[in-house]
Amino acid sequence: MLGWVTFAAGGVYLWVWLPALVAVAVLFLFVGPKLADNRLARLADIALAVSATAVVLQLVPLPPGVIRLVDPHALTVRASLWLVTAGASASPVPLTIAPVDTLAALGILSSALLAFWVCRRVCEIGGTGRIVRAIAVIGLIGSIAAIVQHSQSQELIYGVWRPLDAGARPFGPFVNRNHFATWVVMACPLVFGYLLARAPAHPPSRNLSQRIAAALKQLGSMRIWLAVSVCVMTLALLISASRSGLIAAMCAIVVSLALRAGAIQPAVRSWMLFQGAALVLVAVSFANFDALAKRVDQTLGPSEIARGRTAIWMDTLHVIRDFPLTGLGAGTYGAGIAVYQTAEPGYSIGNAHNHYLQLAAEGGLLVGVPAVVTLGAFLALCGRRLKEDGSGDYLVRAGAVAGIVAVLVQSVWETGLRMPANAMLLAVLGAIATHSAVRTAGGAELSRSRTSC
Repeated sequence: MLGWVTFAAGGVYLWVWLPALVAVAVLFLFVGPKLADNRLARLADIALAVSATAVVLQLVPLPPGVIRLVDPHALTVRASLWLVTAGASASPVPLTIAPVDTLAALGILSSALLAFWVCRRVCEIGGTGRIVRAIAVIGLIGSIAAIVQHSQSQELIYGVWRPLDAGARPFGPFVNRNHFATWVVMACPLVFGYLLARAPAHPPSRNLSQRIAAALKQLGSMRIWLAVSVCVMTLALLISASRSGLIAAMCAIVVSLALRAGAIQPAVRSWMLFQGAALVLVAVSFANFDALAKRVDQTLGPSEIARGRTAIWMDTLHVIRDFPLTGLGAGTYGAGIAVYQTAEPGYSIGNAHNHYLQLAAEGGLLVGVPAVVTLGAFLALCGRRLKEDGSGDYLVRAGAVAGIVAVLVQSVWETGLRMPANAMLLAVLGAIATHSAVRTAGGAELSRSRTSC
């Protein structure tokens, strides 16, 4: 399912994410996720459900008088967009200015929530390894496609498929290189953590010839393929020249090192050094540093008036001031900003280039408050699970947390989590980071670092 939404344009089209929603709903009924096992996890679950309910409320038709009371500008914006007289009809209308777009956003959000609960249950019964291996394969194939496509055509997905969006700049399976970077900055730390978790706990002492022979035996092993996947994903990220993705990747490295500081055994440290050397070799050999330098210069250089992310953010703040309580409606930023747009004249702005500002503009306090509670409870739960986990899964959890932090950082400049593939991958990382450890009948934690691999 994750492969389906990832390889098919990141799941951006209805014919991709709707079957995925149906599939994950069936899995939810089949797996039968259990209730959260402690108060903090229950708080996170309740906050997630309340956030989804808030989006549903944006779709409920209300009398025009109520709309004027909670969001005085809603009818005016709707009239500007659809060329009707503001308040001319006494028929009930929803809070959202574009119900179809909000319904689509609700569907994507629902698929991510269901995927989270399903994957959490799968992880609790020992399926973490299978999930991570699948992500490594998807990342490897998708990154190879991105590298090949970049060298041939930058206008067609896979070099043959023209996106519906006229302004799209495809990179691999995604219609935008920054959306591809969002996927990679989540997947790389997770796969790397799983790779370290598979390192032998106590490698036997060998002489040089024995070590070389043992290394050669590893060439066809799962560890090497995991290492290759991490290297290829990193190379694709460098080739994409996504500035937000590179910043997020550096944050992921810092968080990974901090979380693993006290859990690194000698054999694990050797694998970290090996992977680090491989990444440096790949970057030096294949990365286009001229393109990266040009992108950095564009960031540091002065921008034209009314252009760039800062100008878009200012327009978004105007939306937030006019719709503080209930927002424009989930998924409606691209439609609503047209009334307020002063940035990027001559272009249509599809997103705020800041996920937090876009959430505030689309959801207001109605969606924003439960979303903030969800994030706080979720991060606190991640910290608790890391402290509780004394098994080999700790390194995998640490990788998942690093990927989550990385995408939260990238969201300051991008809105990649709007893509169904990225939303679902975040849900999977959340499940891996927060699932409860499997325990024996006597209450002791099971170390699944070998059995689930």
